[in-house]
Amino acid sequence: MMFPIENNDTFLLFFHGLDSSNETSKYTCITREPKYCQTVNYRENFAEIFEIYDALIREKMTQYPRVVLAGHSLGGWFANHFAHKYNLRALLIAPCIYPSEVLADRIPVVADMKLSFPTTNTEMVRVMVEVDDESLDVAVARRTLVDLPDRWEVDYFEGGNHRIARSKDIWYHLTHLCEDPIVWMDEATYHGED
Repeated sequence: MMFPIENNDTFLLFFHGLDSSNETSKYTCITREPKYCQTVNYRENFAEIFEIYDALIREKMTQYPRVVLAGHSLGGWFANHFAHKYNLRALLIAPCIYPSEVLADRIPVVADMKLSFPTTNTEMVRVMVEVDDESLDVAVARRTLVDLPDRWEVDYFEGGNHRIARSKDIWYHLTHLCEDPIVWMDEATYHGED
């Protein structure tokens, strides 16, 4: 079995999706430390979310040599936005590509905001998309996620849906992004059995 060794040089900051929280399975499946997910309400005071996330990132950048961002859905858009702004590594899980268009009915204030999805970050970015996602326009994702920098990797998984439940794939990508050391050990050793 493979197990990550704690890596205190890299901090993982996770952004949950719309109407979700730090209890989302996309976050709770991550066993590495240190990590953090701030529960926010995107529907109320959307502009303030930028300030909350920006302050968190800047704080963690002063405390750790490396900060890696990850997010699901609208949280994936935020992870990409701030990864681009600060040139950070990121994992984007079923990211909302154009929130101004697809979320205007649920968060009216975003209709008047220019929320682009930059794809020029030269740091390592991993993207996970399931082709049967009922919320994400996969055709738009395929048109947007082209001509990417070499450090980007996009995985399209057959089947699935927007509640993407691929904890092993999330773990795999984050291990690489965070540069977490891996140790092999048998189950008895892991559980401290003789």
